Amino acid sequence: MKVPTRFTLSSRSLQTKNNWYRVVKKIISILFLLILVQPAAVFSQSAPEAQTPPQESGTNPSGTESAPSSEEQIVSTVKKLIGFIRYKKNDKAIALVDVKQFSAQLLKSSSKISEADRKEFEEAISEFIIHRSFPIAHKYFDKIDINYEKPVIKGDNATLASSIIWSGSERITFSWILGKSGNDWYVTDFLSEGKYASETNRVKSVEPSIKKNGIKQTIALIKKEAKN
Repeated sequence: MKVPTRFTLSSRSLQTKNNWYRVVKKIISILFLLILVQPAAVFSQSAPEAQTPPQESGTNPSGTESAPSSEEQIVSTVKKLIGFIRYKKNDKAIALVDVKQFSAQLLKSSSKISEADRKEFEEAISEFIIHRSFPIAHKYFDKIDINYEKPVIKGDNATLASSIIWSGSERITFSWILGKSGNDWYVTDFLSEGKYASETNRVKSVEPSIKKNGIKQTIALIKKEAKN
């Protein structure tokens, strides 16, 4: 994609801008992406928030006792996730991702998998997010700015539409998918260009790997990628 401009750019400068746009687009489009058939995997996206670490759960900087609305909680969850990634608090960041739900979506067509293997798969996905996805997100977080729309809530599920403005004019849109558990909201999936990350990964990566390698080898591949 060409980068819009009103002045002449050197071929090298234009190539740099084009390459960076593709990097940003790739980060957004492959959030939660696993590549198991051909080992090489990245998933995650982040963006700069305030220049201070995110507030921990249970804090109330305003000093008031009023409970935040569901809309505020949803946006706060995503902002905290991004903030924790930014400050390399990966243990706190992963706590805001419903890895169990995401893993269940990845395995929803694999009904014959034992509970023990499902649990190990979930743990492998968590390792992958922490050791591969979050570091990649941290690498690019300071180069993209994120905007949020008003969340759309349906029962215990919500969609938070977001966007990134590139070069002052290009708009990249995507959505965070969240689910409510108890009184809290957690990120469960990601929607980009009309495709859910869980569905894309299930069809293109997880199912082919399970069919070819079996569930145990698939788990081993995920763990191997998490360490690379």
